[in-house]
Amino acid sequence: MRSRLLVLCAAFVPGLACAVAVTLPGGVVTVPGNSATGVSFTYSGTLTQSDTIALVQSGSMYLQCPFNAYYVNGAGVLITPCTTPVGSASYFAGPRGVIPAGTWTYGALLMQISGVGTVQVFPTNAANGLGSSNPPWSLTLPSTTLGALGFGTFSLVNPTITFIVADTSYPDNGGGFVLTQPFGPTPAGGPIPTLGEWAMIALTAALAVVGAMALRRQTD
Repeated sequence: MRSRLLVLCAAFVPGLACAVAVTLPGGVVTVPGNSATGVSFTYSGTLTQSDTIALVQSGSMYLQCPFNAYYVNGAGVLITPCTTPVGSASYFAGPRGVIPAGTWTYGALLMQISGVGTVQVFPTNAANGLGSSNPPWSLTLPSTTLGALGFGTFSLVNPTITFIVADTSYPDNGGGFVLTQPFGPTPAGGPIPTLGEWAMIALTAALAVVGAMALRRQTD
């Protein structure tokens, strides 16, 4: 089905990227805070950097300090008091286990694509609570291309996608992040569709016209 959509997209909307949205299994994935391997699923089809993903992070995830105290959101920002103040974050250098080389925020949500790489889904910045006295527990990723998330140019068939909490020691963690994909109309003042989204909108309209023409032929 995806290949047919891409062919039709290229035919009806030349010059525009035909992005396909990555969907979570069942629309929801729970990422355990104490798992050193995270949670994985297989994407069915060809995945590229032009494809998109949107999700909402909720749930309660805590690191050591002591147990059940060091709560962070998906950007790794501390949201309950501990030895470091609320609104702060701590960092470590990889590689550590399945987490590759780089600088990562403790407790942040990471996304891995097999054979491609690893990115932090939510930046550790002021928009996600860094420096705030009341950081948000839940974070939202609007429809974003995988390239914009930080993945390089790639094209893979049936890759494995993994979500994992960034940490150097997992046994003393608890809770987890719940990732959901609520679908519905974009609220007023919401984000403007990307080129890929415009392409799919135009493709849908074109398919509707083709279907109407075919139905008319059958009734003539």
